[in-house]
Amino acid sequence: MDKVTVTSIIFVFLSHLAPADQPDWLKEVNVPPNATIKKIPATKLTYSATWNGRVKAGSFKLIFGQKDPRYPKHYLVRSYGGSTGWAHALFPYQYNYTGFLHPRTRRTLLFAGTEKDRKEVDTLNFLFNKNGVSGTEIDLENGRKTVKKSEFKYPNSLGLFSGFLQIRSLKLKKNDKIVIPLHPVSSPYLCRINVLGRENHLGRKCIKLDVALQKIDKNMKLKKYKKLKSSTVWISDDAWRIPIEIRAKVWVGNVRIFLSKHENLVQ
Repeated sequence: MDKVTVTSIIFVFLSHLAPADQPDWLKEVNVPPNATIKKIPATKLTYSATWNGRVKAGSFKLIFGQKDPRYPKHYLVRSYGGSTGWAHALFPYQYNYTGFLHPRTRRTLLFAGTEKDRKEVDTLNFLFNKNGVSGTEIDLENGRKTVKKSEFKYPNSLGLFSGFLQIRSLKLKKNDKIVIPLHPVSSPYLCRINVLGRENHLGRKCIKLDVALQKIDKNMKLKKYKKLKSSTVWISDDAWRIPIEIRAKVWVGNVRIFLSKHENLVQ
């Protein structure tokens, strides 16, 4: 019996000892809070987004492990991008996120970022520790500042980037059903993943996933996430296990996101 199996048994056992007022979804979680996260080589991924696979809507970059002399004690992950072309004219949006991860465990210690659209600028800062997540979202709109504080009391919570690294570290066998809480940006979600199987997609061997999200409110209750109706993700079925394409039905229509460039970073 390996370490992950033992941890899973302990986690399931403890979950049944939880107080009666604990939310039912905790019993569904099947990824241990301290499951192993496999490392990914330093790399830069570039993605293009379209509406219905035709109208260019945006682009973004995802950078793992690029060293920064200002933060020698952290493993950094960055992502930045925004809307482009016709989509930018309708909805000018830009974001810049940085995840400060533990250099050994690859778990989030701090998540910081900004989001900008035509009217607002949001500044995000969230601290992660063994007890959960706490932080602030500062909204500046037309010169008026609003500060929103929040916390998510789930032990060893995973952020946006550590969550992705955790999911890619799982076996992902056909028909596997994965239930895992995440705190990707400013709010927590319960993520449900159904592994649909393996197939060739866009010229690469891929693992096909169905991904659904539900919001977790301040009372730890599940709420419908109206902005995402459904999503299908193809990740490469190789040592990299990186997203190749995402197809999502969202509140503005059908969005497709493609990997357009993959670069190895020399450290």
